[in-house]
Amino acid sequence: SLLQIDNKGNHLLVHEESSINVPAIAAAHVIKRYIAQAADELSFEVGDIVSVIDMPPKELTSWWRGKHGFQVGTSTATAVG
Repeated sequence: SLLQIDNKGNHLLVHEESSINVPAIAAAHVIKRYIAQAADELSFEVGDIVSVIDMPPKELTSWWRGKHGFQVGTSTATAVG
């Protein structure tokens, strides 16, 4: 496990295999509000920035995997630009 500090100085215990440690391959600007419909989805507001960690081809799926704050989950590609 790794010990990390958030932007408020709080200590976080993060497991090495945790998705939060996966480097982002892109950053996406949220252009459409989205409220998570399942436990593995991210919610965000217009103007938020999502760190994309997996972006499959559009022909395969319209869902991306990303990080928003300290949450990791899927989000619809139609909500980000």
